[in-house]
Amino acid sequence: MILTVTLNPALDKIIIIDNFKLGKLNRVKETTVLGGGKGINVSEVLTSLEVKNKALGIIGGNNGKMIDSMLKDKKVESNFIWSDYETRQNLKIKEKNTNQETEINENGKVAEKDIKEFIKYFDKIVDKNKTIVLSGSLPAGAEKNIYAELIEKAKEKNAKVILDSSGDEFKLALKKAPYLVKPNLEEIENLLGIKINSNDDLKKGAKYLLDQGVEIIMISLGDKGAFIASQTEGYRIYTPQVKISQTTVGAGDTMVAGLAAEIDKNESLKDTGVFAAALATSFVENGSVADIDKKLVERITESIKVEKIY
Repeated sequence: MILTVTLNPALDKIIIIDNFKLGKLNRVKETTVLGGGKGINVSEVLTSLEVKNKALGIIGGNNGKMIDSMLKDKKVESNFIWSDYETRQNLKIKEKNTNQETEINENGKVAEKDIKEFIKYFDKIVDKNKTIVLSGSLPAGAEKNIYAELIEKAKEKNAKVILDSSGDEFKLALKKAPYLVKPNLEEIENLLGIKINSNDDLKKGAKYLLDQGVEIIMISLGDKGAFIASQTEGYRIYTPQVKISQTTVGAGDTMVAGLAAEIDKNESLKDTGVFAAALATSFVENGSVADIDKKLVERITESIKVEKIY
């Protein structure tokens, strides 16, 4: 089984308009409300792929109840710690004419007792599982080293940890050497303080993280594909250009789901990267994390080009 951890879930409201006019009246064309948070998105994809998983996290209030209900409707197995604080709500504005997206995210908040209760449950359940996904931002009330602590507990039970985060929590967690990390282009550039302009730059970025004890790194490059690497091999993955169906928000989480599914099956590095990239690209074209079109994934996989870098 795969466990996903979302310490800062959100109720995501996505509104679609023709063209966003700042300071003016904007008419909404379409509205969608989803249970969000990076780990929850990963669990929805895995459930759609019929991969056994469980979503863990902390939720509260009416927004939390809505997320819990939505996941039950989608047959996503979950076990949440309930907080007295209301789960945050995020707003995503998608401009239909330009495909530009604007995200307005609340911070979220939990109590110290919520974190303690979550860690106690995590410590209890992790020994029965072998692949853990830690992803997303942290709410106020959670220490920046929480991911580092969870990685340490998982590694004590010989579980593989996939980390998808950024900022101070990522840097602290990196010191505990998770099994896999998945930064995007902006995150790896910020981490290294350089611009990535070539495959050699990607290789240097990967080497920096691999030298920290990480076993696999996958750098997502948006519509330019991805780069996956270990100490012994690295592949540049070129994905086909596709039309954005609704939003690209969630593509990274879909990629993480693909990585988790393949790693849990001990697939090769190359096949793991190709499947994860194909899955993310199919999400962009299909527009839903919970409704994977397997024929579309197969078609995109066949269109992917792979270059062995080393």
